[in-house]
Amino acid sequence: MPHQAHATTASGSTAAGANTALLQGLYKVEFETPRGKALGVIHAENGKLRGGSSAFAYVGSYTQNGQSFTGSISSLRHTRDSDHPSVFGHDEVRISFNGTVRGEFAICEGTAAEFPGLAFKAVLTKVAD
Repeated sequence: MPHQAHATTASGSTAAGANTALLQGLYKVEFETPRGKALGVIHAENGKLRGGSSAFAYVGSYTQNGQSFTGSISSLRHTRDSDHPSVFGHDEVRISFNGTVRGEFAICEGTAAEFPGLAFKAVLTKVAD
């Protein structure tokens, strides 16, 4: 069942026609650069992003305008494990991104400050509110 957010008027009723999907909840995140692909989870709530994988922690923020969003996130290695290399080839990066929420999914792209010529893409799939 698709998640839909509804705008609420000052009186507490839902405004007609206000079906803007919010980037909010727990997501599976599949991301890639030309150097590789990886998976993790990310929780988005009230402009904050927190998440991780077996080897990395993700901390950042975002703003949303309608179905579009922008933000930044830092990736920090927490576990030394050669089975989980960085998709950037560097363990600590700061990524700026922009994207679109499409129902239970969000799609974004961006670059890391440390590697501005290396494209970053991610697909987020909602797991829970």
